[in-house]
Formats: sequence, C-alpha cells, structure tokens
Amino acid sequence: MSTDLLRDSEAVHVSSARTLVGIDGRALRRGHATGELISIRRGVFTDTARWVGLTGRERHLLRMRAVRDTRKGDAAFSHQSAAALWDLPIIGPWPEAVHVCTPDGRRRSSSRGVLWHNTTLVDGDIVEVDGVLVTSRLRTLLDLARTNSFLSAVATLDAALRQEALAGGADAAAQARELLQDRIAALGRAPGSGRARCALDFATHLAHSPGESVSRVQMHVLRFPKPELQFPVLDRNGTLWHSDFGWPAYRQLGEFDGFTKYTRAAYTKGQPIEEIVWAEKQREDLMRAVGYGMSRWLWPDALAGRLLARILGDAGLPNR
Repeated sequence: MSTDLLRDSEAVHVSSARTLVGIDGRALRRGHATGELISIRRGVFTDTARWVGLTGRERHLLRMRAVRDTRKGDAAFSHQSAAALWDLPIIGPWPEAVHVCTPDGRRRSSSRGVLWHNTTLVDGDIVEVDGVLVTSRLRTLLDLARTNSFLSAVATLDAALRQEALAGGADAAAQARELLQDRIAALGRAPGSGRARCALDFATHLAHSPGESVSRVQMHVLRFPKPELQFPVLDRNGTLWHSDFGWPAYRQLGEFDGFTKYTRAAYTKGQPIEEIVWAEKQREDLMRAVGYGMSRWLWPDALAGRLLARILGDAGLPNR
C-alpha cells in the first residue's frame, strides 16, 4: 500500500494552515501566479516541477492529501481513491474528484472535488493504515466491480488475484475469489451486483498485467477463440518459455508489450533497454522455431478493439 505522498510534509502547501501559524499565504498565491506552484484544490498548492513528473495515480494521491488536509471529519477514502492507496489498477484516467464514504452511513452531498458515496458498510469495511482511513481491500474490490466498466473491473480483479497468488499461491487466489463471491451473493439484487458477478467470473490470477487483462476482455467481446494464458512453449534446446496468450489449435502465440516491460526497474532488473529488446527477440525466435506464429500489440491496440481484431485476424485466428 502506498501512503508516501499522503505522509510527505512537503508534498502540498495549504494556505489556511500557514495562516494558523502566522505565515502570510500570499506567497503561495504569488507562486501560483508565476507558475512555480499549481493549485490542486482551493487553498492547496503543490510545486509545478513535482506535479509534471507524477503519474495519474500519483496526482490523484496528492488530491487525496489536499482533501484530507482541508476538511474535518472521519471520512474514508473509497472506490478509485482507495484503489490508488491499495496499488490496484483501473483502466482510464484517474479521476479529479476524490472518492470518500463515511463509516456512520450518513448521507452527504458531493462538492468541490469530493465525491461522496452514501452506502451501507459492514464491520471491517473501513480500516486505518498509516493514519489513513480507507475502505478495506476486499470492500474496494467489491465497490469497483459494481461501479466500473467490465473492462476496468476485470483489470482490477485480475491484479488483485495475481497479488494474492504471488503472496500465497493459487490457493490464496482461490480463497480471495470465494470471499468476493460471498460478498457479492450477500448483495442480492442490489445495483451493480450482476456486473460484479460477471467480472469476478471472468477474472483470473493468470493475467500478469492490466494490458493482458484488457486484451483478454477485448478478445472475449470480439468473439475470438479463448486463449490459454501464460502458455508454455518448449524450444529445441529444452528451455521452457511462456507466452502471454496461446492458441495451440491454431499454432499461434500472442504477446502484450507494455511500456513497463522495458522501463520499470522491477522488470528490467538493471538491464539496458537494448539488451532487453534483444533478449525478447531471441525468445520470440526460439518459440517461432518450433512452429508457432506470434503476434504482438501495444496499449493503443488493446484499448481499441478494431485494432486488436485486425492483428489477431491477420494471424489467422477466426472471429466468430
């Protein structure tokens, strides 16, 4: 869980907080006028140089910090905002409005960049982590599965199940799925319950990235044959490789190429990008050499179904 931006005392500058300790807030307004500061909420600023270097998720975390520092009460972050804290992906831009709910269940109106969710909570739905109130990971998954698009909900659920599998194996992922199934069943016919059920039925711990999840949903919507995920291929040297997608009946493999594969330290392990690209080419050549064709696509292709359909169709996969 990432709370660094919420704890960093230098992340935001609040004019009202400065006034309380006798510091003139006009310096912040001057900084805003000159472009050195950017306003992220009324009376709250952050350094422009910091802001431009942040990802969409990190910018949302700063907006959450701004909301926390300028309002009173015991509201808990929920929905997309909770996802940002739990390191859960969503598909699409991170919202400008900060999502919150209240443990007491009282109805409140949304305003000034804060979107209130008036919903019924049960024991354990609100937790405190590093001094931050947030909906539990389970409750966050439930909320996102009920309210987000099928595409985004599957990507979020895939990532959560993958995290469980990495921590405790396939059994841990299965237990997490059962807990979610129980919570969805308890909803009965509540709004979004059917959507959540469909997304969870489709979700899997075998998707290794949101790009793979989006690709898999598009294949389903476009009625291409169901792929095998992390498909094993044994090359002529006896080395076992795994492709993101495999269609053994058609001797075809598919790979989603995300930017993080070539740039994020967790994936590159310190290797220069040219070495990563060369190793990837050698890997592909070895899998092709045993009789498989391979298609590759990027984020724009995965998000635009027609582009992915063209790539898969050109590879010889039938579209029903």
